[in-house]
Amino acid sequence: MIKKLLLGALALVLIAGLLVQLSLRDNPAVAANGERLLMTRSGQSLEVYRHGPPQGPVVVLLASFARSVSDFNALAQSLADAGFQTIRLEARGVGGSSLPESGPLLFDYAEDLAFVLDSLSHAEPVALVGHAFGNRVARAFAARYPERVSQLVLLAAGDSAPPPETRNAIFTVMLSIMPEGRREEALKQAFFAPGATPPDAWMRGWYPRAGLAQAYATANTPKAQWVHAGSDTPISILQPEHDAAAQEGGHKLKQQLPDRVAVVALAGAGHAILPEQPEQVAQFVLAQLEREVVR
Repeated sequence: MIKKLLLGALALVLIAGLLVQLSLRDNPAVAANGERLLMTRSGQSLEVYRHGPPQGPVVVLLASFARSVSDFNALAQSLADAGFQTIRLEARGVGGSSLPESGPLLFDYAEDLAFVLDSLSHAEPVALVGHAFGNRVARAFAARYPERVSQLVLLAAGDSAPPPETRNAIFTVMLSIMPEGRREEALKQAFFAPGATPPDAWMRGWYPRAGLAQAYATANTPKAQWVHAGSDTPISILQPEHDAAAQEGGHKLKQQLPDRVAVVALAGAGHAILPEQPEQVAQFVLAQLEREVVR
């Protein structure tokens, strides 16, 4: 009897372990455009995409929570057409970038970016464009290397965990083992404006283990060390009207840093601002970058 109970318990443990593995399985994104580069830092792989004219001003694009830099494909092309060169580093655990070996901090992601820029011999200050979680990495980089940043352009910029109902919806979307209908409803709830139809690309493109590492980094990096993004870097924020994950993020930073921060509201957009209104996002980003080039 005891032997049967032990065997049954072992079977349950194995099934539970299998379900966890299936739940955390990557759901790969569409391919990123541009030149693919593979680098190695301290024995770990980093996947980088470079796009646009080689001599153009450099713009770094930093992706959202548990997402690939392929979300920036349309924006990267718009910037290339305008003469800018974009650099996109897949976050640890996404695509060809190695998952962190231990719990990372936001500054670890910033150090990855510093390594990539050094490897590509980009010594001049660069503009950083960060979407959602990417905005935190951008601010961490600017806090540690203020002399290497010309400006920050932040999209759907928060500095804290989303509200519980939004956080639960995000994790539902990430887990491909969940029923498709439930994932789609969660996707609409967490990322899109009311009435919007999410693109198929956002039902895919999720990297749960990378997301867990990023959540750890946000929770364990002291906010006072990165939230202000250095001392004098200009910050422009495009704030979606229906941002369920970071509704007050841009306005809160504006209150804290009124002389450095400009906030522009974008009507009819949710947290997934890039696929919802790509043309408006591109216009906003280009306006900030071209103003910096003119200075």
